[in-house]
Amino acid sequence: LIRDTWAVVRSLGKGAYGHVYHVINVKNGIQAALKAESKSQADRVLKMEKNVLQGFKGVNGAIQLISMGTTDSFSYIVMTLCGADLTKICTTLGRITDGTLLRLAIRTLLCLKQLHEIGFVHRDVKPCNFAVSAASSRIIYVFDFGMTRRYAAKNEKNEWFIKRKRSRVSFRGTLRYCSLAVHQRLEQGRVDDLWSWAFMVVELRDPLPWAHLMHPETVLAVKEETPIEKLCSTGISQIFIPIMKHFQKLGYYDRPDYQMIFNTIMEEIKRKNVKISDPYDWEGKLFDPSAEKKVAEVCDRLGVKCHENVKTARTEDSLESTEMGFLREAFSPKPTDVPGGEKYEEKRKKSASIPGSHAGADNVSSKPDSTGSKQKDHSGRMESCKTKSRKVRQKSKEKEKEKEKD
Repeated sequence: LIRDTWAVVRSLGKGAYGHVYHVINVKNGIQAALKAESKSQADRVLKMEKNVLQGFKGVNGAIQLISMGTTDSFSYIVMTLCGADLTKICTTLGRITDGTLLRLAIRTLLCLKQLHEIGFVHRDVKPCNFAVSAASSRIIYVFDFGMTRRYAAKNEKNEWFIKRKRSRVSFRGTLRYCSLAVHQRLEQGRVDDLWSWAFMVVELRDPLPWAHLMHPETVLAVKEETPIEKLCSTGISQIFIPIMKHFQKLGYYDRPDYQMIFNTIMEEIKRKNVKISDPYDWEGKLFDPSAEKKVAEVCDRLGVKCHENVKTARTEDSLESTEMGFLREAFSPKPTDVPGGEKYEEKRKKSASIPGSHAGADNVSSKPDSTGSKQKDHSGRMESCKTKSRKVRQKSKEKEKEKEKD
């Protein structure tokens, strides 16, 4: 037992930064996930995980912090238990239907919006970092906040400001899904999470042209050379063309138009006569009998009554109206939202006040991130030139080898 409260049911995963376990509370039978990190570990990421989860407190549909503590050898946090991640789901099911893909896009977008509204960017958006809830297969969580960074905070007047971007940063993310700005070692903002989200969702229908490549410079070259229209060339992927063109206009400080993205996807859902309340492809297909058996064994051994999730019987119509109402409200602009634009940049003088704002406006700021845009263009051209130069040198070497053979 951990702190005489949490009994380990099974291991859920092991990474460079620690272990994750399926646990059960021996006092009330609640099941949860426990992430443990050794105190002797050089890189401590559990603190960032805790900060994000504390920010999610009370946010409907977001993963929640249940408990935290330390032992003699490790620190730990206990959080909402997740089910299968999207990588496992797609591997198990194969090609998913259009209706499920579109609603999955909305749910994963909501996860990122909720993270952004508490002042953090994820910086490693990919399928295995999203999972369905263990309690409800209709809820999707984003998790694994080891690479997360705070991009916005509040001043003494409780007003949002955006942290100044650094001129050059280390690579953070996954090569397959990261934005061009990440390749160019630029500071990541909200839009960079959304580029990764778009690549992730589009890949569920069309293969990414660079998916089979491993070298960073080659991946960058293909990303730069692939037009959005070609990337989103078939079926429902085409709805991402205006969405990605919106992303192209955004810099580090700018606020994405989440509501526009939501409405664009909803229009396609209506056009295909899909209901928000329709079953997802994975519903009823993710049952893990071995996990249930281990839970039962632990409960029997410790004399614990396993906590049952309360399920309320609802008609399809009431589920549709309830879920649709929740999503519309979640994507509606609010005064508490993090605003966008250079005018919200963190002030260099501590005494300087942060200007007030209509923080709920969901439109991109009329004052563009001109500095960021120039820096992106300049860096992009440099990287393109480097890539082309390497290609030329490689071809020259190949020709020389052929001559030697002759």
